[in-house]
Amino acid sequence: MKILAIDIGGSQFRTALATVSGSQVAFASITQRLLQPDCTKEQLLAMLDDSIVKTAPTGDYERIGVTIPGLAEPDTGMWVYACFSGIRNVPIAPILSEKYGNKPVFIDNDVNACAWAERQFGVCKETKDFLWITVSNGIGGGLVLNGEIYRGRFGNAGEIGHFNVVAENGFRCGCGNYGCLEAEAAGPGIARRYAALNKELPNSSPLDSSAREIANRARAGDKTAKLVFDITGQLIGRAASYVVNLLNLEKIVIGGGVSNSFDLLLPSMEASLRERIFREANPKVVFEKTGLGIDGGLAGAAAIARK
Repeated sequence: MKILAIDIGGSQFRTALATVSGSQVAFASITQRLLQPDCTKEQLLAMLDDSIVKTAPTGDYERIGVTIPGLAEPDTGMWVYACFSGIRNVPIAPILSEKYGNKPVFIDNDVNACAWAERQFGVCKETKDFLWITVSNGIGGGLVLNGEIYRGRFGNAGEIGHFNVVAENGFRCGCGNYGCLEAEAAGPGIARRYAALNKELPNSSPLDSSAREIANRARAGDKTAKLVFDITGQLIGRAASYVVNLLNLEKIVIGGGVSNSFDLLLPSMEASLRERIFREANPKVVFEKTGLGIDGGLAGAAAIARK
């Protein structure tokens, strides 16, 4: 099956032609564009149109799959809301279907889509009960229970990024609360904490160092950078423990850009998880890095379109 895969993130989007065969997915003609935090829906749709034309000028695909950052209504094709950009209420599936030959368009929350792709193409082909956590510019969670995506009554299950993990003096989150996992442990939170702890960086410029740069410094022996990743792993492990105790899961899969620092996060994630779970009831739960790499979002778009 040939699918036009569209992965919309908080700071960028990617389009590609995906070919799906069994448990394998391959991509061609990948196009990537950066998104500014103040990007409007009109600007985004215009950039999407330009990228789609470059990716698939002949329209040689059967379906379109779109991953949405934030809240989505898969049944209606509505992009409901994204904390990072503030974009809301965009009927993106009908818009794209009408514009591109009335081909069927399928959308879902990006993390749900990645979780489903992990089940179809990644490290969870034989795993029926797991939590997928994306750690990037934001943090989201996707639940697969008994081999299927679990959405909840209102379609928004899995919002682990808005678990409160810092009770006092937490960073403010885009949702309006303080101390959310997303505010504390996503890429911007990692940079903010590094700036606050490192006296060589001015607190007034907390985003001078990206999470990737801080990871490189940690591997080079920067003690402050190492501490930041230890704290980040502790917070992710704490949030994951609540889900594990509730749902008795087999795996927690870590994806997103910050998953490239999985080696730095794993020791403190595991220690924090083990400290808090009911170990007798959850003897084999493990953390695992996504098997989809940087193309997890595109794989998610392809997976939901095929499903």
